[in-house]
Amino acid sequence: MWRLSLPSQLLDPIPNLEYWNYMDRPEYFVRISESDDEVERMLAVIAWWFSKLLKHKGKVLKPFNSVLGEQFFCQWQVGGGEREDSESSSSTNGTLGEEAAASDASNDGQTSATVEYITEQISHHPPVSAFVYRCKERGIEAAGYDHISAKFTGLSASVTTGSFCKGIFITLKNRDDEMYVGIHPMASIVGWLRGSLKVQLVESSHIVCEKTGLAAIVEFKEERWFGKNKENVCGKVFRYDPSKHGDQIAQWKLKDIPKSCTVVATFGGNWDKRVAVKRTGSQERTLIDLSDLPVAEKTVKQLEEQGELESRKIWNPVATSMLQGKFGEATQLKRDIEDQQRKLAAARKERNEQFAPALFKTESQIEGRPELLENAPINI
Repeated sequence: MWRLSLPSQLLDPIPNLEYWNYMDRPEYFVRISESDDEVERMLAVIAWWFSKLLKHKGKVLKPFNSVLGEQFFCQWQVGGGEREDSESSSSTNGTLGEEAAASDASNDGQTSATVEYITEQISHHPPVSAFVYRCKERGIEAAGYDHISAKFTGLSASVTTGSFCKGIFITLKNRDDEMYVGIHPMASIVGWLRGSLKVQLVESSHIVCEKTGLAAIVEFKEERWFGKNKENVCGKVFRYDPSKHGDQIAQWKLKDIPKSCTVVATFGGNWDKRVAVKRTGSQERTLIDLSDLPVAEKTVKQLEEQGELESRKIWNPVATSMLQGKFGEATQLKRDIEDQQRKLAAARKERNEQFAPALFKTESQIEGRPELLENAPINI
């Protein structure tokens, strides 16, 4: 549903690259490398994995489809208080042109850290974007490709990852480049008859760290037609043999974990509320609680400081017209942008020219882990 071309009144005034970010609560991201205990680091990855789902508790948005070559840059400040220049920046979480009400990310007890988000639309057919998140102070980076496949099945729309998406690659540079690879779950968009769309997560997520020999399986439970499940997620962290099980884990469910793998922690609860964890031999504790957390506020440069291919620069005229209730004007402006993209595509075809990303290496697409060009023009 997110890739359909719709009139402006059926859209939400926010660009796709801005909306589909994984830093709803960036303080969980910067904490991943803190512990010297490898099991705690895996649990920190899982906590961040849940935190990026925060936006899906609310209304399902239909953002503007990204144009080829579109870019988005922003950052989040974690801990140490507000940036001195934050009042001069443009920060929104819901829509362009509206000031967000969400609070700043909470102080995580350490010195201030900055999380940067760099993303570019590298393909239009199929629609694929490359992204990198990085926190230089903590030596953490996450990278991947967003490519979704959606289809309608009865009274819901199912959303799965496309072939370009091979997961999110989280690297802890201050932990000898310890890498975690997380695979997205499947999602269903329900509520079409009620006119109130909602995201339901189903199937499983898998998170694997070959260096530590730890893996996690997160199973999401589909909601019942009548009543609600008491808990909608459960999972286990276990030790595995990378040489023996490395290629198999992505196909496992919880019941498939062999006895030769040692379970070191179990967790469960509600992904949109509280998830508790219990390590072997320890008492249960809260892993994460999203019950009352707002989406953290991001910092984006002012429009006049942005390049012509940056998301807000491209879509601001459309968003402004929408927010003023001028939907006819907004629809025409949107069509003008789409027509211009068709002309550019036709010109490239006539010149027998392939599109080249401005920020990311083309060859990194094969492995599914994007790499930034050395001279990438990053405008943060």
